[in-house]
Amino acid sequence: MMAAKTVRLLGILNEKTAELSSSDISMYTGLAGVGYFFARLSNSKSGFFSKEVLDEATRLSQKMVRRCLRHVETDKFHRNVSVFTSPVGAFFLGAIVSSTEGEPASSGASSRDDCVKQVLSAQRFASVWDSGMPDEALYGRTGYLNALILLREANLNVPTQAVHEVVEAIIKSGTHGSHACSSDGTYRELMRDSGHEDLLMPPLMFAWHGKYYLGGAHGFAGILLTLINVHRLFPDALNSDTLNRYVLPTIRWYSELQLESGNWPSSLGESCGRDVLVHWCHGATGAVPLMLSAYELWHEEIFLKKALKAGDAIWARGLLHKGCGICHGSAGSGYALLDLYRFTKDTKYLYRASKFSEWCTDCFQNRKRVPDRPYSLFEGLAGTLYFLVEILDPLAARFPLLHAA
Repeated sequence: MMAAKTVRLLGILNEKTAELSSSDISMYTGLAGVGYFFARLSNSKSGFFSKEVLDEATRLSQKMVRRCLRHVETDKFHRNVSVFTSPVGAFFLGAIVSSTEGEPASSGASSRDDCVKQVLSAQRFASVWDSGMPDEALYGRTGYLNALILLREANLNVPTQAVHEVVEAIIKSGTHGSHACSSDGTYRELMRDSGHEDLLMPPLMFAWHGKYYLGGAHGFAGILLTLINVHRLFPDALNSDTLNRYVLPTIRWYSELQLESGNWPSSLGESCGRDVLVHWCHGATGAVPLMLSAYELWHEEIFLKKALKAGDAIWARGLLHKGCGICHGSAGSGYALLDLYRFTKDTKYLYRASKFSEWCTDCFQNRKRVPDRPYSLFEGLAGTLYFLVEILDPLAARFPLLHAA
């Protein structure tokens, strides 16, 4: 039944792809994200989809690459090089689709190597720590690092030095932020408002538009998880000494901010006591992969306990009426439960994730409002389908673009 509903939703997305505007080629809300979904579907090993469905997914992923590359604007790199929201995402898609499906994806416009070179060319903008570029995932350096991580995971060549320079910029920015917060009294004020007056300053502090966000999209969860992944894939770019000096203490600090309910607040300050958002972008859903990855690396039981408690909060509150997307919708909640299943092998979490997937198959009925980009990867149907395809092979499931190992 669920597979049949998934195929029906897939038919809707297939029909809508031709209507999608070429003015947005981003992974987050645009063409590249839809293409990324079709690339994932084309490589599904679940056995649930016919050859015709997989072949059509291949064709559509290649079509999305061609459309993206026709409209890409590299002159915007100096402002934003995140794989989520900048042209880097389109070039990454070109590299991945060419790598997995063969050169026709480029239609002669750009080869796989050309796309990789374009991604790497943006590195210089992410390596200047005081340029004003944020450190977060959606628009900042962390988003660029994830492009490099994903290229490496696709077995494409990424120079370690390029990764190291971006990591160095993030660490410098974070330590500068920590010192600034300490010297001007900002940290003391933030923690007083948050009810954590006794929590010592972490070595890294990151702000976006003047706020200290904690979630996966704009805050600490996304940044810290990415740094763990860098160490896993590029150990020479972020060695154990630097990881233990800066990243581990900041993760310990972050873990202490968990609310009694198991959720995390969206940001520091007056809102820190508010227990409202259970999303990937803001809340427990983005914290789970960080806590699990930290536990896997350092074997500190507190991280696992925090992740399990967050999982209970997601199970209780993660069916979201904002929609069934992955950024701030129910499919994102389902991914956190799949992470818990992969790490613990406890079938309770697979059962819970499957219940979320059932909800998502009726996504049009279960949403209270229409997303701004209803067919996109992070806000709309492409993301819902990404989750529905991946839960059919749950041990291989990974949240798109920024995930636990």
